[in-house]
Amino acid sequence: MKKILVTTDGSKNSEKALLEAKKYAGTFHAKLDILSVVDNSFLYAYMEEKYYSLGRTEEELDKFGEELLEESLKLFDDFEGELNVKLRRGDPADAIIKEAEKEDYDLVVMGSRGLGTFSRAILGSVSNKVLNHVETNILIVK
Repeated sequence: MKKILVTTDGSKNSEKALLEAKKYAGTFHAKLDILSVVDNSFLYAYMEEKYYSLGRTEEELDKFGEELLEESLKLFDDFEGELNVKLRRGDPADAIIKEAEKEDYDLVVMGSRGLGTFSRAILGSVSNKVLNHVETNILIVK
């Protein structure tokens, strides 16, 4: 295992995913990329509305994404491997799929949103969509 992609959206489950990816990357001495995707087309239940709501400018969303990545990096102060951050715009699932395919990762680690059955059936979830469209190994952390 040489390259790992971990996604973050500011949720507790994505924090767990970051820590799990850190363990894997450390064990395998793998390059680790942290990806955050900003999207203003949908208000996520786990995001604070003051930061992430419909009508925000792209610059404000980019700033929020950069803040998420900065917060994520705090978990890696003691990480000795190669670490990169990436910020993308667009539909989160589509952006993660595109990134995973483009960079040929050995593992994609992401948090589960924990949607209920009804919400999942209607909305789907980012982790479910990625799981069903990415060819590489996926670890979904709860």
